[in-house]
Amino acid sequence: MRHPSLRALRPLFPVLLLALAGCGGGGGGPAPSGTPAPPPQALTITTSSMPAGSVGSSYASTQLQAVGVQGQAVWSVDSGTLPDGLTLDTSGMVTGTPTETGAFAFVARVDDDAAMDTRNLMVSVDVLGVTITGGVTIDDAWSGRPVSFEASGQVGSVTYSATDNQSGGSFTASNPIAGTASWTPGATAGAGIADTLLASDTGSGKTFTIVLTVMPHPAEGHVAAFGSSDVWYIDPTPKLGSHAYASDFHAALVTAGFRDPGSTDAAGSEADQLAALYIRLETLRQLNPMFLRNADGTPGASGLAITFPLDEPGAGYTKADPADSVLGSPTRYSVMSYTTGSQSGVIGTAFLDNSSNGWHENDTTAGSFELGVFANQIVPIVNSSYSNPLPGNPVGASDVPALEALVYGLASPGGRYNTLQSQGRGLAKALAGTIAHEVGHSLGLSHTSPPQSGSIMNPSAVIGPGTTYAFTSEDVTQLQGALPGLGKSTGGQTAAKFSSPGPKPTEVCRCRGCAAKHGR
Repeated sequence: MRHPSLRALRPLFPVLLLALAGCGGGGGGPAPSGTPAPPPQALTITTSSMPAGSVGSSYASTQLQAVGVQGQAVWSVDSGTLPDGLTLDTSGMVTGTPTETGAFAFVARVDDDAAMDTRNLMVSVDVLGVTITGGVTIDDAWSGRPVSFEASGQVGSVTYSATDNQSGGSFTASNPIAGTASWTPGATAGAGIADTLLASDTGSGKTFTIVLTVMPHPAEGHVAAFGSSDVWYIDPTPKLGSHAYASDFHAALVTAGFRDPGSTDAAGSEADQLAALYIRLETLRQLNPMFLRNADGTPGASGLAITFPLDEPGAGYTKADPADSVLGSPTRYSVMSYTTGSQSGVIGTAFLDNSSNGWHENDTTAGSFELGVFANQIVPIVNSSYSNPLPGNPVGASDVPALEALVYGLASPGGRYNTLQSQGRGLAKALAGTIAHEVGHSLGLSHTSPPQSGSIMNPSAVIGPGTTYAFTSEDVTQLQGALPGLGKSTGGQTAAKFSSPGPKPTEVCRCRGCAAKHGR
């Protein structure tokens, strides 16, 4: 077991991945001085939900909120209705005492001196509520992937039934007393396929209708293969930077235009959710071929023994720990995180696997070093290299059809499909190349010397539309000997290298990047 005090004694070994402003030679452009300031916020309603009410009881007065207001904000109900007894005044305050039951959908509108915005909202009065967990985005579900329900406001037991089972799905894990159940959509999926489910409270007689659009599972191959591969989870949840968003990954998506800057709640809008999912999926689709696997995550004819699951492994599996003395455990997985880097232009940092360090220990919580893929530094480089127009006009409701098509591999519905695809692929390619470089070091690879065109492990590389990333044949041979390691109880470089683990120094890889100007 490593003594914690030894971490401070570890020598640092700077390794630079320079993205040069040109196709060759030794000269490179300067690293960007920092992340550009986000564009001014557009007028945007940020209120995403309304409190429930009860007949005859004073409603919990609710002030609707908006950002980007210029001058005087004036609120109104654009369409739909509030329940009888409630009113929305021009200041955005909802007050009153409900006199009827039901679920009342309305569109709130705000106007200022320069613009207007609307948002779909709902007020429920004395109705059974059901929270959907495990769904992909708002009202979406994937074929074969369970979606869980939890009732609120129940009086007796809550039972669930299918009133229109178009996918051929089934219920599991039903617990009427707790008001919970899970639904696994069936194999029939696609645009226009929806399952309609009904929650019924036996005590009050109230019901709640759930409609799930069932889509094909776009990440079916991106799963952990414990026992037969190294498992690496690319974690989008850490928050080390100072910003209003739930994670550093989402803050970086704002800078890339793949999230509305006014959407600061944890889930975000449907467009925000789909955009984040698209970038994560597209990154895995580009990362897997770098390890000779199919883009959908399946092994392929010559794929290396490493898997990148979209979902973090759950119960029964644990992250590899820096002080872990159990080498080769088949239930351990490694982590590479999207996070924030404080040094301008430094796009990634990882621990190196060498003769003195055999653990995959890149979780951002593992120590005092900045570890991971620094999305906040990568995005400005990509924006410059790909002439990204999205930051000035970020994704919104009108982009939902195009984003759904990109997530599920459907034909273009028009709109900004081509722009979202080209910018998303550019960002995903840069993220995937950085991940592959850092994972390569963590699996024991050194820099390519002398450099070879397009090598992932080059000490210098270009981030831009004209670039490619691949491991050299020598690197592939070394990876074949190193994989699987941590996730397999026998064989693999990590499992075999140390018979008696103990304290050891660790080297750190730091990688830099610069914008590249290339023709498309």
